[in-house]
Amino acid sequence: MMSTNTKRIGAKSPAKRAASSLLRASSGLLRLFVSILGGTGMGIDWIRLRYLDFVPRPDDIFIVTYPRSGTTWMQMILYQLTTDGDMDFTHISEVVPWFERFSLNRKDIEALPSPRIFKTHLPYKGMLMSIPKGPCKYIYLARNGKDVTVSYFHFYTSHLGFRGTFSEFFDRFMRGKVKYGSWFKHVAGWRAHRDDPNILFLEYEDLIRDLAGSIQIIADFCGFEVPPEKLPVILERSSFAFMKKHENKFDHAMELFLDHGIQLGLFLRKGQINYAKEYLNSQQEALFEREFEKWLGDKSSAPQLDLPGVTG
Repeated sequence: MMSTNTKRIGAKSPAKRAASSLLRASSGLLRLFVSILGGTGMGIDWIRLRYLDFVPRPDDIFIVTYPRSGTTWMQMILYQLTTDGDMDFTHISEVVPWFERFSLNRKDIEALPSPRIFKTHLPYKGMLMSIPKGPCKYIYLARNGKDVTVSYFHFYTSHLGFRGTFSEFFDRFMRGKVKYGSWFKHVAGWRAHRDDPNILFLEYEDLIRDLAGSIQIIADFCGFEVPPEKLPVILERSSFAFMKKHENKFDHAMELFLDHGIQLGLFLRKGQINYAKEYLNSQQEALFEREFEKWLGDKSSAPQLDLPGVTG
């Protein structure tokens, strides 16, 4: 197991600290002002996080996904690989935080012990927001896009108040009019850098088929040593059944469900592959295939993102 006492390299300069404090103090007022004008207040907070508060460390690890692609699963795997694995946290975000959320809360990102592990849905490149580049490690997990569509539809329904049909959501998804934009662009952007030495590009379906082998690949990439006697515990605690039993520790809506009437027990839905055939009709299949080929090429170049010969 890797020690969590790795020496921290790099920290904010006094000038950055002062600028960050000023932006933090004024961000609430700025968000209110921008919201009155009909915009978003995310920008000023993101600038503070991206350019002032976050100083990359060589042992930082980013878990990167498009939403509903195994993010929480990877958080659990990395938590198990870097700790004794005890479930004594209230929520997984306490131990593997969501990077983007640091732009909206008052937590000190520098206070986190090394190795810092973040989850993020940020694209590799973006007009306004993209992943911070540095001497960090990035683990990108891609999932069959059709399965993502179905899982995202259920998430929008159970957690974001969406009341439309699957067909209506599918139209939004294909146009990239959902949170974090186009799945096709997101996957294509990261896949183009899959050979970079500090990027590990994995496929959700491979974790389903060979979790033990995938965990070893992740450990090797991160430089972790996994004692043989520890692997069965990691496998058991990273199983869908175990995580489903502790779902409230993974559902990011836990703190909001009382105010918003969100249904608990629906965040971890199935943990399966190729079940989109229950939802997509032939026209939706054809539209997805055309968009897939546009952004990701023929199926032979990405066999697990959309399995040949399987409708869903």
